[in-house]
Amino acid sequence: MKRFINYGSIPQFRQVIKDISYQAWYTGSDEDGNPIYDNSLTLPIITATGYEKIHGTNASVCYNSETEFYVQSRKNIITVDKDNAACAFHAMQNQEHWMKIINSLAKFHSVNLDTHIISIFFEWSGGNIQKLSAVTGLDKRAFIFPYFKVSPLVQDEEDPETAIWLSTKSEHNLNANIYNITCYSKFPITINFNTPLLSQNTMIKTIEEDIEPNSPIGDYFGIQGNVGEGIVYFFKYQDIIYRFKVKGEKHSVSKVKTLKPVDDIKEQSKIDFANYVCTPNRLEQAWQTIFGLNHELLEPDIKATGNFLRAVINDVYKEESDILASKNLEPKDVNSTISKLARQWFMQELDNHEL
Repeated sequence: MKRFINYGSIPQFRQVIKDISYQAWYTGSDEDGNPIYDNSLTLPIITATGYEKIHGTNASVCYNSETEFYVQSRKNIITVDKDNAACAFHAMQNQEHWMKIINSLAKFHSVNLDTHIISIFFEWSGGNIQKLSAVTGLDKRAFIFPYFKVSPLVQDEEDPETAIWLSTKSEHNLNANIYNITCYSKFPITINFNTPLLSQNTMIKTIEEDIEPNSPIGDYFGIQGNVGEGIVYFFKYQDIIYRFKVKGEKHSVSKVKTLKPVDDIKEQSKIDFANYVCTPNRLEQAWQTIFGLNHELLEPDIKATGNFLRAVINDVYKEESDILASKNLEPKDVNSTISKLARQWFMQELDNHEL
């Protein structure tokens, strides 16, 4: 029986920041099965690869030896009789080409097509699907995404997320107006998730200079001046594929959420100030204030984290307010950055104390 294979929505950058933080901080589960996080751990520095976001309609072709070949829109299985922008019609007419791609991927990644379903997702675009888009003026065509999905034929009701994502193979024209998005302009970016906002301006600049004025993919196919919509970034962390989208403001077809520019100088100033004030002496002093050496106070415990952070921040504002003001910063600008550095030191000190 054919079953719908979901692609899922592409999140915003801010959601990926949260997801990576929780993934990096996760250390296991307690006896009740609740997750345990250690937010003193350093977050990763990764390189994401961006590809131009094509404005069309999400679609996919799926295959398993039992279900055989079928086509999907974003939310439904579609057929020639119940189609979406003639996507199913095109796919069925060119099933031979699609099956060459599916079989090639199955062989390359050792996917058993008797027990698993391969789903190749793509943007069905061009023609009259969307106006004022990167591929306006071109015939309808499919742009395959960088990763495809492999799902078990029989879904595990207790663990429905047993599917995995694998890389598609880069080939330019796969015939029948089927293309792979990874063959065109790439936009790599290095993101330090300890200071992720410093990457935002780079993303915005790339869209404003390289995407919006003249779509690179439209240009590749001989169409000049089409407005590019944005970029979708992909990266792998701890064997999980992450993706997020960044859209430009000029693409007015839909109500888009765009990244806001970040004051790089101010952001760096906040980081520099936090590093300047979180000295070992100050942190040790706050530790002694909370736990003491010569008088009985609290036994070192993670429950005292809040007290420790307040002691550090209060001392900073008592001793360093003039420096803060000289940098045109306010307490609310640096509270979280100071707390993050102080918390990391505190957790390490707790580990040393337990030893």
